[in-house]
Amino acid sequence: MSDARSTTLVVEPDPGGHRFQAVAAVARLARAFGPVVLLTSSEGRRSVALDVYLGDLVGRGELTVLDPFDEIHPPTRAMASEVADRCAAAARRGDAPVGRVVVMDADQALKRWWAVAPRLFRGLPVRPRVVFMLTRYPARLALTDLTGWRLRGPKAVLAVVAMATRSLHRVVGFSGRDDTARGWIVKRVRDPHYCSAHSRDRAEHRALLGLDPDRLLVGIFGAVDARKNPQLVLDAISAAGLDATLVVAGGFDDEVRAWARGLDDVDRARVFLRDEFLDNDVLDRFVASVDVVPLALTNNGPSGIMGKAQAAGVPVVTAGSRVRAREVEATGTGIACDFTAASIGDAMRRAVDGGIVAGTPLGEVSAEEFAMTLLGVDADGRAFDRRRVLQAGAR
Repeated sequence: MSDARSTTLVVEPDPGGHRFQAVAAVARLARAFGPVVLLTSSEGRRSVALDVYLGDLVGRGELTVLDPFDEIHPPTRAMASEVADRCAAAARRGDAPVGRVVVMDADQALKRWWAVAPRLFRGLPVRPRVVFMLTRYPARLALTDLTGWRLRGPKAVLAVVAMATRSLHRVVGFSGRDDTARGWIVKRVRDPHYCSAHSRDRAEHRALLGLDPDRLLVGIFGAVDARKNPQLVLDAISAAGLDATLVVAGGFDDEVRAWARGLDDVDRARVFLRDEFLDNDVLDRFVASVDVVPLALTNNGPSGIMGKAQAAGVPVVTAGSRVRAREVEATGTGIACDFTAASIGDAMRRAVDGGIVAGTPLGEVSAEEFAMTLLGVDADGRAFDRRRVLQAGAR
């Protein structure tokens, strides 16, 4: 590639969830082509997630972290202006030119990038190749899914408009792990399987985490906000008559904290709570320690926690997403159900009774495959062919 020895700017102001884990995947690939710089917020710079996911890269000098943004959701103009300033400064100093810009959570930026970026980029001696990662773009839709089309249609149009201005060159969106299509306007990338623990070592994980060794455990993990519906899952446990403990572990938002404080004595005895950011190994142990992972949330995309559960051999119950439903059906790693306590409870009972064969028949998605698809290059800088990677994995 012409920009093979150039700087890559990764823009991710929000350290929440596993966003910095995705940044790490991109940085590890991009460092082969030249310097890598993360543009984040002051909150991102202070976050525990930075040390957990990116500390090794920073320590080895393979990633430079800057915090030019005052908020985790800066205006699009502020992001584009910062990118343009970095490009111009590199040219003035004679540094490696900025060859790539990767905006990691670009759904909001897409709305105005086409309007603000071209003016800011005008006059740059070297225009960077700009890649947008969309986290909320439905890859496959039924013709009758009007809500999905209302979300997908405008984003596709905005992507085409931005590309026509030469301020955007590649757009990638999450698809289910069963989806091997490439995509046309928005390229499809399968959400990786990240998990360093396995359910075969469940007894060891439970001992280390202080969990009951003999209890049936149901788990909600990660960045735990109200969208993960812990009360609905607790109601589902009751509806199914399961003698189980609900394990809720990860960083809670204010609504979930209020829910936890409001539990009565009966429900409190059925819940294990751990409200803190969990480093990757601890989070993986939690996932691998439970008997079933319910995903009762209505966003129609894939789930990072679902990928961890699949890699750990833990059955998944999913409600509220056609993408996740297709994925568990194709991979045989879970059960899709309706978004009700009765349906979720029934699915959890079937899952823990042995109705799920653990494994991912379509092959696990590596962090490297994710990064290559996002950047559009392989480890040698050549145009990335995902089909070639999938065929190699199948062999």
